[in-house]
Amino acid sequence: MHVQRDLTNVYRAVLRSISEIWTSLQQNRDVDGLLQQIADATCQALGFRYSALYLEDEHHNFYVRATSSSVPAEHTAYLRQHPMPAYVASLLTQPALRCRNSYFIPGEADVWQDESVAAHFVIVQEGEPVITTLSYEELGVGEDISQWRPNDLLLVPLRKGDGSIIGFLTPDSPLDGLRPSPETVDVLEVFASQATGVIEWAHLYEEAQSSSQERAALIEIGRALSAPEALRDLSTVYQVLYAQLCRVMPVDGFFVTRCDFARDEMYADYIIDEDISYPSPEPQSPISPWIGYMLTEHLTYCFLTAQEHEDFVLQHTDRTKVILFGSKRRSESLIFVPVHYGDEAIGMLSVQSYQPHVYTQRHVQMIKEIAVQAGIAMMNARRYSELGQAMRQAQESEQLKNQFLMTASHELRTPLTAIQGYLELLSTHGAYLDEERKQRFIDNARRACDELVLLLGNVMDTSRIDQEWVSVKRDVVAISPAVAQILEILDPTITREQRHIELDLADDLSVWADDLRLRQVLMNLVGNALKYTPPATQIAIGAQRLSCNETLRRIEEAQPGGVNMLTGERCVLIWVRDWGPGISQKEQEKLFTKFSRLSTEATQAQRGAGWGLYLCRKLVEAMNGSIWVESQGIPGEGSTFLIALPETEGQ
Repeated sequence: MHVQRDLTNVYRAVLRSISEIWTSLQQNRDVDGLLQQIADATCQALGFRYSALYLEDEHHNFYVRATSSSVPAEHTAYLRQHPMPAYVASLLTQPALRCRNSYFIPGEADVWQDESVAAHFVIVQEGEPVITTLSYEELGVGEDISQWRPNDLLLVPLRKGDGSIIGFLTPDSPLDGLRPSPETVDVLEVFASQATGVIEWAHLYEEAQSSSQERAALIEIGRALSAPEALRDLSTVYQVLYAQLCRVMPVDGFFVTRCDFARDEMYADYIIDEDISYPSPEPQSPISPWIGYMLTEHLTYCFLTAQEHEDFVLQHTDRTKVILFGSKRRSESLIFVPVHYGDEAIGMLSVQSYQPHVYTQRHVQMIKEIAVQAGIAMMNARRYSELGQAMRQAQESEQLKNQFLMTASHELRTPLTAIQGYLELLSTHGAYLDEERKQRFIDNARRACDELVLLLGNVMDTSRIDQEWVSVKRDVVAISPAVAQILEILDPTITREQRHIELDLADDLSVWADDLRLRQVLMNLVGNALKYTPPATQIAIGAQRLSCNETLRRIEEAQPGGVNMLTGERCVLIWVRDWGPGISQKEQEKLFTKFSRLSTEATQAQRGAGWGLYLCRKLVEAMNGSIWVESQGIPGEGSTFLIALPETEGQ
């Protein structure tokens, strides 16, 4: 039977505690501190060793907001990570367990045999670890049922004036070792009633304070988003977003993701994790299916645990695990909000915490409001960037045009000057010149005309190629005669510079190509070899049959990921090698681009418009071939330019 407690002293202690709590509410409006004070008063005034205070959230689950100071920290952490779900609360508040207007769940109750119920609580014992359940056999048959047992639970509802429950007090381990009598429960309920008033006032203050902080945060965010600097530096805006979000909610990680659906790529524009900024990783391609689904459907998600998030991701993707950023730790609470500009999905905002169950719908709504403004800022920044890029391209085009006009006039003037000089010699001194000298002057003028025609052809072909139109008439073309014609045109330069041309050409080699275009390409390659290597330096021109597979292997080794237009089983490889300064790997990357000239001293000393190799690439590709360079960039070892074209056989 119960031992009667001295309730008079208990009532006095309760009234004194309630008075102190109300005084604290007026003097110190620290909500968490007030809740802690209520949990401690439950023990001190009512004679219990431990106490926990649960409050209901918007999903009707009950979270531990405070525990008495006597509860070990690891126990409190466990309880915070295991809130009481609504279905568990309904099981523990069955009419059969009612005691006055509270609920007493004895350790021998059947409900404790359900692990899914017991796992949400701990049994606090001095010097013992966290225990979530005890078997019935451990209670001891025949023990005095009036004695409080370690796994007994008392739920004292925190009821508002309309009777609705906003939470529970769970006093545990009474100092007198007895299970609660109805009189004791009456006192607990009086205390709980007064504590409810304090909590409601605290809630109102907390909500007013949160609203004030949210307004201030939104004002700061709006100011940052509308600042002119936001157009040029979005990372500064993201830092403001992060700082303001930390004012109004728990934030351990903050991520801004930008999505390009046209390229099916996702970019992490901004990553900060526990106040540490991380560099953006490489674009992720393709876009994660679950992110694409969320963005296209305009869906917002709030995950209260890491398991909820992982289950969702695995449901919408074939990945076996979630991709982690920042410190690579797994977040426990996560909010994902899509960023849109009109109907266009452009990215996503995410706030994350390493504690579970910390985010509410109020937090979600706050992020959604920010996402609307962020969408405008991101789109404005994108357009500003595109405008700046367009202006830079216009400036570069203007520079290229001026450079083109200057170099083209210089290029064309050289053969024109030669033609003019030989004609003047013939006109002035023709009567005194022998036939052999006249013929030499005429041949030299003709070769200068050929060079002039080639230069003009390059200009015209470059223009046609830029308009995606170039004339190619393919037929059987013998390699050896084509090379011979090129060497005949370049003979004056070869003779003057005392060059030795080494030939390795079989007479039976032929390709399926355009004769004029092939000679145009060879003229450019051999002309470059003469132009960019010292006089008397040897030049080699050769050709051989190769399988297309072997050719593709060489192309991939020289330029990984390069363009390949080859078809068929066999091809002919034509090469032009020099023993000049060579070309570095970095310079090779821009070698075949329009108006590109290398930065080496030997290159800059020579005239040139920078369109020759660009034109060569376009013409070779139009003939279903490939062109590339092989060079280690070592002076004296030079460079080898190679052309692969389909062999005549099989065409």
